Amino acid sequence: MNKFIVADAMECIGCHACEVACVSAHHQDAWPQNRRDFTPRIHVVLGRDASNAATCRHCNDAPCVASCPTHALRFDDNSVQLNQTLCIGCKNCAIACPFGAIEMVAGSEDAPALAQKCDLCREHVTGKPACVANCPTRALRLMDDDGLRQLQRERQIRAAQGQLLQAGPRSRRETLLDKAPRKGAEKLPAEVRKGHFQEIYYGLDPQAAEFESSRCLYCAQKAWCNWTCPLHNHIPDFIRLANEGKIIEAAELCNQSSSLPEICGRVCPQDRLCEGACTMKSRNGAVAIGNLERYITDTALSMGWRPRAPDVVSRAERVAVIGAGPAGLGCADILARAGVKVDVFDRHPEIGGLLTFGIPPFKLDKTVLSARREIFSEMGIQFHLNQEVGRDVAFDSLVADYDAVFLGVGTYGLMSAGLEGEEAPGVIQALPFLIASTREVMGLAESPEYPLTELSGKRVVVLGGGDTAMDCLRTAIRRGAQSVTCAYRRDELSMPGSKKEVVNAREEGVEFLFNVQPQYISRNRKGQVSAVGLMRTEMGEPGPDGRRRPRPVPGSEFELPADVLVMAFGFQSHEMPWLRGQGVQLDRWGQIRTGGEGRGATQTSHDKIFAGGDAVTGADLVVTAMVAGRQAARDMLAQFEKKEGL
Repeated sequence: MNKFIVADAMECIGCHACEVACVSAHHQDAWPQNRRDFTPRIHVVLGRDASNAATCRHCNDAPCVASCPTHALRFDDNSVQLNQTLCIGCKNCAIACPFGAIEMVAGSEDAPALAQKCDLCREHVTGKPACVANCPTRALRLMDDDGLRQLQRERQIRAAQGQLLQAGPRSRRETLLDKAPRKGAEKLPAEVRKGHFQEIYYGLDPQAAEFESSRCLYCAQKAWCNWTCPLHNHIPDFIRLANEGKIIEAAELCNQSSSLPEICGRVCPQDRLCEGACTMKSRNGAVAIGNLERYITDTALSMGWRPRAPDVVSRAERVAVIGAGPAGLGCADILARAGVKVDVFDRHPEIGGLLTFGIPPFKLDKTVLSARREIFSEMGIQFHLNQEVGRDVAFDSLVADYDAVFLGVGTYGLMSAGLEGEEAPGVIQALPFLIASTREVMGLAESPEYPLTELSGKRVVVLGGGDTAMDCLRTAIRRGAQSVTCAYRRDELSMPGSKKEVVNAREEGVEFLFNVQPQYISRNRKGQVSAVGLMRTEMGEPGPDGRRRPRPVPGSEFELPADVLVMAFGFQSHEMPWLRGQGVQLDRWGQIRTGGEGRGATQTSHDKIFAGGDAVTGADLVVTAMVAGRQAARDMLAQFEKKEGL
């Protein structure tokens, strides 16, 4: 009889550990470099009340084998094996398979789609199916003649003893999922917190951290939460260490994969990433991964801990990093750990980029950034702040004087709505508004580039529904606005921002108007904004991005009074005149092109210039920018090693 993997639906908890194990086993036990390469050969099918895993049954008289015209599929070692080199991508096997266990997968964007199926990890060094070995409830098992006879005998005995009619022992699934409800971090009452700009969430204390960490199922060392984290943080392992009270060890683990763990623990949208993937989410609430990451690093730092780097051998290369945001800091961190001399140039008076100046202090205390700057400085990274490339520093000289240059300049371009009257006094853009507010809270002098807007006693309307809009709304509340209203063209479920930020804003007194589309801006006799004209919308069919498009409702126009109108439609690429003449290619959106044949993923069309983060992808997350910066450092190091070998 052919071997195959059988799944017990009564034990499956839907944790996806089998999928992660399958993919990593076929990538030399490592994470795939590209997200498109996450192509498991086993699939968890989630149900409302139960889940199960589906994979190849290695049928005795397999229709896939009979349908293959090139004999790429064959019976071998009591299983159905695929020789992908013989596959022509005809899809006959995928059509013939009654279990949907064969998929057509492309190895790269330009490669043809070829068949892929479970091979029972025959080529893996252990020779054992990774999915079976990593299932936390043992819901999966490898079945052969002996296993089938054993299963048959067990069921015969239970039937003979009448055990099928009796309540059996508690299952491994029930035991594993028996966890207390999530508590998470507590926050200041709305009436208190809206009167200042201090962080609103209390950090976990040791008792709360022990409780929250005990809720982790430890589905696997490489778990679904690891995969959904763009950094692939060692989440189950650092949570286990925290539960054991090994804070220093947990902090070291956090810093292995992340350059800014205490910051990501505060500002990452965990509900859309690691916590959104937590097996406990749909049961008693996801484990508070972000709170635990913050607790681990904050506690370790307060104990005097500093990230421990291995013995660094100084290299001869020097790298200039432009931009001290998450991309630039991630790049500098990896390079410094490898012994490269790094100089970081930034236009602002503190590191962090929009982490510092775009995210309000009530979400991220700015002393956290200054503390991290000290850590990086101790590692040998040199910061040149208040130094703008093209004004204070010539880009040509950086390219000439350094062995490589990294562009982590972010996106500072402002997006307009194209409304009549948008230039009126009282109509302001989100980013300058937030930067000016943060600079004032930090005690920095007011900048002509970022003037502070007086909001006391005024009616403020914010257009937009993302995290930046939420930041503007909550900042306006703290700056004494008479009323603060969010106007968004879609429904609440379609808002791209973090759900907890919407909750926080509502608690603090923000009013929300959904399904309204701005039409025009009204001005008073002095030319100042007095209202925004809106039209009600209804949700239509999904667009190419999968999101439902708003449709105007004829005859539903109305005006919403406003003394200050904040445009929070996001960011786009800004002009970089100093980049002209360097041979660096941009796409039609003004974003920097990277990669291509024979180049590193972050290398531009200029051999010495690398780029990553929002300047390449458009506005995205802190964590994805950091991933790009760290990858750029690895691409540089690979180039340096290659030159040494010549």
